[in-house]
Amino acid sequence: MDEFWLHGSDRQSGARVLVHPRSYPYTWTDDLATEAVARTVQSLALPYTVPVLHVGPGIVFAEPPPVRPWPSLGIEAAATCALQTCEVAAHLHARGCGPLLFGPSHLRLVEKDGHWQIRWLVPGFEAVDMYEARAKDHERERAHSRLLGSSASIERDVGLIAGFFVSLLAAVPPPEEILDPAPREAFRTLRRIREEGPEAAGVKDAASLAGIFAVLARVPSTRIQGFPVVRALPRVFPDWDIVITDGEELLKPGSLPRDDRGYVKLPLATAYHQRASRAWARGEHEAALADVERALELDDRAPYHTTRAVLLDTLHRRAEAIAAIAMAFTMDAEAKERGIWNNYERSGRGNAKDVERARAYLTRGLLVLRAGSLDEAEADVRRADELAPSALSKRALAAVARARAR
Repeated sequence: MDEFWLHGSDRQSGARVLVHPRSYPYTWTDDLATEAVARTVQSLALPYTVPVLHVGPGIVFAEPPPVRPWPSLGIEAAATCALQTCEVAAHLHARGCGPLLFGPSHLRLVEKDGHWQIRWLVPGFEAVDMYEARAKDHERERAHSRLLGSSASIERDVGLIAGFFVSLLAAVPPPEEILDPAPREAFRTLRRIREEGPEAAGVKDAASLAGIFAVLARVPSTRIQGFPVVRALPRVFPDWDIVITDGEELLKPGSLPRDDRGYVKLPLATAYHQRASRAWARGEHEAALADVERALELDDRAPYHTTRAVLLDTLHRRAEAIAAIAMAFTMDAEAKERGIWNNYERSGRGNAKDVERARAYLTRGLLVLRAGSLDEAEADVRRADELAPSALSKRALAAVARARAR
């Protein structure tokens, strides 16, 4: 299914390349996320991935081996390929990348010096895997579903690696009674993964699965030392500088149709807001204020006014801070009336709207507390604690109580 990629050649070297272009303006954030995975693959430079030559906009790969049906291999060769897959998956999981794509168009095989190796095209097209799972010329491979019912990315990937190994076998596994004890136990574990899932088999990460394949591939345990043990994908944030540079380029006159600019403006505003928050945490308050003001130019919404109020207060511009938090409540009321919400801003806990409103109430409460308005301060801080209780709201309530006791 190479028709899903563009084929080209490097203008300097003349080498053949594969191009994964960007899609449409409304998929800009998805394209950025895909390119972030490509940068991870590029930085890892693992021997079993197709080399990533260039990232942004779009992705350029070195030309991979052609797409072919997976070969039928013996146990050791199949286990060796599965072990290589575990190595790549373990390192990508450690960098927050997953779930991965496992179809023959992505997970390609090449014979080198008489030995089979994988060449994994990461990232890729999920639609290609979907088509291949239904293709008539992949009946054997299709029998092992790539779309497992697990919502956990790592558990899903572990199950699919086990399925990849089974799909490579030239025949059904040999009867257990003719196997040595260690390979026999390895096959039993793999069978349980296929029938009941990785968790039931006690295999919770790609590194643990690699240990099983190391037995079948007859390689020493030192081969898998250093594989990261990752059982939950770490949360990885975008490089906000890259997002902002890319977004501002797209917003230049003539780059996008007018109707498509919103697909860039709203997530770009979010990127500025996120970068502002991190600059504030580093003590770079002027830079943070400049970023949040750019966010407001792009998307005039309440949470950005709240952040602006916090920054102005930090810079001892109290009157402006009070005006900014008042604007936050005005914009929130208008947004509620019109049903407007920026889906690109997400909170890590609870209801995102309640968390943002709690932050606004808490900010206003602390500002009026400094001004000596204890009743107003207590009302705002209590409302913040009702909407989204936090350690900060508890400390603010204690501060109000201390002020009353003086």
